[in-house]
Amino acid sequence: MPLTITNGKSFRVQKHRLQLLSRFDVIHVHSPAALKSLVFHLFLLKHKKLIYPRHGAAPLNKPHWIRLHRFARRFIHAITFVSAEAKHSFAHHGWHKVPQYIIDNGVRLPPEVLTDDRNAAHNDVLRLGSVGRMVKLKSQLSLLQAVSQMDNDSQSQIEIHFFGDGELRSQLETFHQQHHALRAVFHGMEINRQNIYPHIDALVVTSSTEGLSMVILEAMAYGKPVIATNVGGNPMLVKPGKTGFLYEFNDIDELSSLISALQQRAQDRVKLGRQAREWVEQQYSLTRTAGQYLELYNAR
Repeated sequence: MPLTITNGKSFRVQKHRLQLLSRFDVIHVHSPAALKSLVFHLFLLKHKKLIYPRHGAAPLNKPHWIRLHRFARRFIHAITFVSAEAKHSFAHHGWHKVPQYIIDNGVRLPPEVLTDDRNAAHNDVLRLGSVGRMVKLKSQLSLLQAVSQMDNDSQSQIEIHFFGDGELRSQLETFHQQHHALRAVFHGMEINRQNIYPHIDALVVTSSTEGLSMVILEAMAYGKPVIATNVGGNPMLVKPGKTGFLYEFNDIDELSSLISALQQRAQDRVKLGRQAREWVEQQYSLTRTAGQYLELYNAR
């Protein structure tokens, strides 16, 4: 598939971007940032079919986002959401006259689960993964807090692997340095999924809000159980006792208990991981999601 990347705000770049977009009948505006980059082109693209997917559940209630969405709504033919909560959180932008749809995220399954179940089941160390931006709503500090309140022997049997970067990384690193029994590794940004999921035993999602989390879908596709907050679209993916476990946001004690239980029952986490992969394969295939978008693109 041909790929063209345009960067910058100069007149030349803006003109080139408009020329590229003018070739297409349907324009998929993938994010609020992408919508913002098109703000000067919307009048000239009003005869095109613009589809605006909202992949997250953040309310986007800062003044600059409110102004952008108030201006842009007249040019958008349809908006999609990944969960009912995401749709509800966007309601204050007043897009009630724009057709709205809920389309689940989908994920491509790797050809095989790239881990050795026998090793995972007999490994005393539980490798927990946290994948995502290090910002307030992701609340990764609660994961460190949950493990740090365990006794030293328990902490020695748990590794926390952070994949991602952001404004709160230094806060997480400082907490880690202040709690010497904690075992944590900060890998930074990593875009290759095969460098993430085969090297963890379970994913932990600590966010205060989520849409339909691609991180959860990806981890499950690799056969990993998930511990996640009971928010947004997480309960649609994480089925307690089947694909992982849910806990109430910021309940550090509950999170600590779930991690401890998962560490002590290695065979259970292998079983949960297999069931998680099967669930994603049945319910959230990329083919299914692509078909729903194609139907929307072709609708008159």
